[in-house]
Amino acid sequence: LESFKLLTNASRLFAERCIVGLSANVERLRELAESSPSIVTPLNSAIGYEEAAAVAKEALKERKTIRQTVIDRGLIGDKLSEEELDRRLDVLAMARVKEVEED
Repeated sequence: LESFKLLTNASRLFAERCIVGLSANVERLRELAESSPSIVTPLNSAIGYEEAAAVAKEALKERKTIRQTVIDRGLIGDKLSEEELDRRLDVLAMARVKEVEED
């Protein structure tokens, strides 16, 4: 019982003094997500696997976002429009869990 009380008090104090007031830096989180090489996967069908892999490697090396690397490499045009790039690299949409309807 004593241990339970200690744990309860410690949890409450931790929440009050360390957790309350914390907030995410949304801009920085988006930047990190858009720089992740894993988000090039949706580009494979538009620009090809080899080009997508090259984009990921260059973005890591140059410390740029995947989007900026695609633009810098001149890949916007016949195969990929800016709108399509935006749709394919929408990290918020990638993170959403789709609800499955039950039969």
